[in-house]
Amino acid sequence: MRITNQMMVNSTMSNIQINKNQLNTMDTQLSTQKKINKPSEDPIIAIRALRLRTSLDQVTQYLNKNIPDAASWLDTTEGAMDEAYNIITALNTYCTQGATDSYSSAERNTIAASLEKLKAAFYAEGDVEYAGRYCFTGYMTDTPLNYQSNEDAKGADYIITQKFTRDDLDTKTAYENFYETDDILNLKYETDANGNLVTPSAKDVHRIRLGYKDLDAAIQKNTKDPATGTITTTTEPFKLTLTDSQGKTSTINVTPITATTAKTVKEQDNYVPKAGEAVFNPTTGEILLADDVYEKLYAAKDFSFTYEKSNFVKGDQNPVMYFDCVNNNKDDYYLGVEYIKKNEDIEYNVNFSQKLKVNTEASDAYNINLGRDIDDLVTSVNNVLDIENQIAKVESMMQETRYSDETSQKKLKAMKEGLTKQKELAESKMTAAFEHGISCFQGYQQELSLAKADVGNRRTRLNLTKSRLTEQKTNFSNLKSQNEDIDLEEVVVGYSAAQLVYNASLSAASKVVQQTLLDFL
Repeated sequence: MRITNQMMVNSTMSNIQINKNQLNTMDTQLSTQKKINKPSEDPIIAIRALRLRTSLDQVTQYLNKNIPDAASWLDTTEGAMDEAYNIITALNTYCTQGATDSYSSAERNTIAASLEKLKAAFYAEGDVEYAGRYCFTGYMTDTPLNYQSNEDAKGADYIITQKFTRDDLDTKTAYENFYETDDILNLKYETDANGNLVTPSAKDVHRIRLGYKDLDAAIQKNTKDPATGTITTTTEPFKLTLTDSQGKTSTINVTPITATTAKTVKEQDNYVPKAGEAVFNPTTGEILLADDVYEKLYAAKDFSFTYEKSNFVKGDQNPVMYFDCVNNNKDDYYLGVEYIKKNEDIEYNVNFSQKLKVNTEASDAYNINLGRDIDDLVTSVNNVLDIENQIAKVESMMQETRYSDETSQKKLKAMKEGLTKQKELAESKMTAAFEHGISCFQGYQQELSLAKADVGNRRTRLNLTKSRLTEQKTNFSNLKSQNEDIDLEEVVVGYSAAQLVYNASLSAASKVVQQTLLDFL
């Protein structure tokens, strides 16, 4: 085959172009420090690069955003529980002090006031926030645990269903033959058939203590017709619903205390149920049980009670965080909305296919019964203080001229004697209440410690995950570099060789392909 001059030119130009492309590739690699700049240059490297970059971006997201955010949430939660633990420690100290008989009335009054302040401080820790989100209120991160003001609490109206087991059955002290203020002013006291003074006595009464005091005396359920918007109000009876071990249910009627049941507040607070009775005291938030009713409840697997509270005040806990309840505010758009108490876990993605719970719910850390225990302690202190005031009143009356006659003096002396015995009884019960409070608060401390331990365990897991991800990030970065980045020394050598070849091809072309006059014809 004859090799023409044109064929030589074409071949030479092709070789020059190939060498030029090779040189340009080497030059681009030196400029970008990357093996390829287009997927078409090496699809395998490109696919591998995409996978490694995606993994590295995910790891970076976990390390730089998710894990620090989760860690801050856990730290905030743990800090709040540390403060709550310290508050319970202070409560224990006051219980130890209150269990002694050496304190004066003023000192007891100070203890009662301090207990109330500590109760408020304890639940206030449940309102801690992180990044504008409340940490202890489950999915309702925009809602505080406690009502922040009376105005906030004003519209709250819930029908609450509280569940119990036999462990929730309790006793309270009911005082019999006690003196009312009117009795003292009227010099009235009870005597037996022989004319002897009937002194006050105490009786333990079975009870169920509800989550709140100052409850509604009736359940007035509001229902809205979706078609017309008409609101219908119906009155529902109070009932205890029992469930046995076979899952069968039964009910016990509960009667609210009224003025006909017990005329005065003191009589209501000290009401002793008759056989077959279950009596609801909305003021104290208690269900008082006769012995036979108590036995039925004790034999049940569990039981529940539904009640209404519409007079919430500042500092009260939102019932949605603790109980099954229904919004009963007829002026609220969400009238009739039912809230079911269940686990509400807020989870962060902290690793590939790994989630971590960051929140702790109020029911796990800020037991609503702690406040009710403090209420009992304050009540026991106030009982003693009230009796001391009554004694002081009797002593003052004994000095008054209008009571200077022998009959009046005799009656006042008898009343003082009765009140003194009543005071001794109340002090004994108060001491017992504070002793019981020590064990109760120790239980709450243990409960809080378990919640803290759970947070600590999650924090440990988070730290381990962070360590693994840090190592993974290093590995991914190395693999990415190995896949994408050039070996600088190798490319420099290759570039020099490519440049030499390119220059040589140009030189050879100039000698092999020489133009003649015919090229221009």
